[in-house]
Amino acid sequence: MEIIKGIKEAGTKAEHHGYYYKLSNIIEIMILGLLCRMQTMKDIYYWATSKDVKVMLQIYFGIKKIPCYSHFTNLVGLLESDELNKIFMEFFSKLVGSVVGKTVSIDGKTVCSTANMKNYDSPLHIASAFVVENGITIGQLATEAKSNEIPAVRELIKLLDITGATVVADALNCQKKTAKEVIKAGANYVFSVKKNQRNLYDDISEMVDFKINDEIEKRESPMEKIVKIDKGHGRIEKRTAYVSHDVEWLYNRDKWEGLQTIGAIKTAAETRYYISSRKLTAEQLLDITRSEWAVESMHWQLDVLWGEDVTTLHEENTQKTLNILRKTALNILKTYRNNFAPKLNIADIMRKCLHNTDFLLAVLLQFNDYERNVTN
Repeated sequence: MEIIKGIKEAGTKAEHHGYYYKLSNIIEIMILGLLCRMQTMKDIYYWATSKDVKVMLQIYFGIKKIPCYSHFTNLVGLLESDELNKIFMEFFSKLVGSVVGKTVSIDGKTVCSTANMKNYDSPLHIASAFVVENGITIGQLATEAKSNEIPAVRELIKLLDITGATVVADALNCQKKTAKEVIKAGANYVFSVKKNQRNLYDDISEMVDFKINDEIEKRESPMEKIVKIDKGHGRIEKRTAYVSHDVEWLYNRDKWEGLQTIGAIKTAAETRYYISSRKLTAEQLLDITRSEWAVESMHWQLDVLWGEDVTTLHEENTQKTLNILRKTALNILKTYRNNFAPKLNIADIMRKCLHNTDFLLAVLLQFNDYERNVTN
């Protein structure tokens, strides 16, 4: 399939004369193993060297020999994670196509296993962009620490084509410069506002509190309001959204590029505040802000399906490479599920890939067919 062909190109760029085994073959084995929920390189290696899998790799992928485990891990370390990332972003952005009218959730994740490793000056942190409607990650950038996430997110916005999308981000990325980059990219933003932006937070929280509690304001200048009751996971949650497009009074309003809406969402536990460059209705604010957590779901899947947070790899480039390959496998699995098996969950698809070689090949083949329809 084309994604493997593309990533193979990055592998061949890293090959050195004198190596008998091709890095491109190692990439194919890694992606196939990850599709079968192999969590570590050792898991992938022993899966690949089992009798039936060796036959499948030779017949369908032309892989006649697999190196010993130490050489296998060394070859993975030779892959250029930056090259892989460029190909990943180009391919999956093309697969998703236009993001006009879609929501792109951007957030960072710390690879927890790197926190106490001497090889890392600080834990490895990766900012990712996730298209909510497709369930597909279209880009990521690694940083040396969470404190560097803010500039990494801005750089990620510059690299991606997000024209016509709505970017949602947490309070850490509620920054004037980030808002400016989103608008410059032809997109809109919805940012969560917390006390890291103290003046903005105080102004919005005081105004919202006044407007929803003062009897005269409620009668003469009410905020638009909607109430929704959600049922799920054994609980009932009432969420009330308020929005106002009256932003002229806001201090330093002109420094927040394109600002048109301020809003709040109240639950029994808390009140959260937001700003947006879109003229949102209360219902739109409710719907879009739920997307803020969509990228967290992807991070959770990386941990649950492949144990990313407990991966004990001391080499930073290899950590980055595996993060990219895990997201590649997850995108392939989600694309297959979305288009061919909506009733199956991701874990069940991986289980079927592991126990049925024909199904594993079908996931790749049907993904390839879908890709051709999208790109033609």
